[in-house]
Amino acid sequence: MKTDIISRFQAKLGYEVTSDEITPHYYTMLAFHKRVDKNIPEKSLVFIGDSITQGLAVIAVSPQSINYGIGQDTTVGVLKRMPLYRSILESKAVVIAVGINDLKRRSNAEIVKNYRSIVNLVPRNIPVLFSAVLPVDEVASGKVGFNERIRKLNDSLSDICKKSRRLYFLNISKFVVNSNGNLSADYHIGDGVHLNRLGNEIWIAELKEYIQVMARNNKGQQNSGL
Repeated sequence: MKTDIISRFQAKLGYEVTSDEITPHYYTMLAFHKRVDKNIPEKSLVFIGDSITQGLAVIAVSPQSINYGIGQDTTVGVLKRMPLYRSILESKAVVIAVGINDLKRRSNAEIVKNYRSIVNLVPRNIPVLFSAVLPVDEVASGKVGFNERIRKLNDSLSDICKKSRRLYFLNISKFVVNSNGNLSADYHIGDGVHLNRLGNEIWIAELKEYIQVMARNNKGQQNSGL
């Protein structure tokens, strides 16, 4: 039996459904995020991404952090919801980790275009850290041929970040792949995509280091009047 419950719920929130890309889970999580967003302290670290981000213990990176990860999300979903987060405007930095779910929906060029649009939604005085799209275990995930696209996508994202002093790029791929360039079974939960405890420990350690570098650089730019 078909039902319009989800559509009516989405309409009540003020959203328009255009495809299956924006899922019921997306709207459920976004409604929760909007309530939480009203209580986020200034100078928090804001994480935005998909299920890989949603499964990250962000307070292990920085105690004053908020996780706006949504499973199955894409760059399109991120673009739709970022303007709704007041906490971005008062954050100390924004971490973006999204893109794996885009690969089956759009070209790398379209994804890169969306990355550029995401940057424009963050105030210019706030640094942004893009965490690379992680390679997959092509055998365990069934996503054959994905890693070559992911490598090229990350190269393009890195190029974007090199062109601005407030943009940073973190790629932990070299720490979590095996000799074949696949996400090692040692670091995923068995599905070939999502990090396990060991994988997240590596990601967290690298994120902590980058956040510290960003904080020092941002302070130096402010002191120099930049």
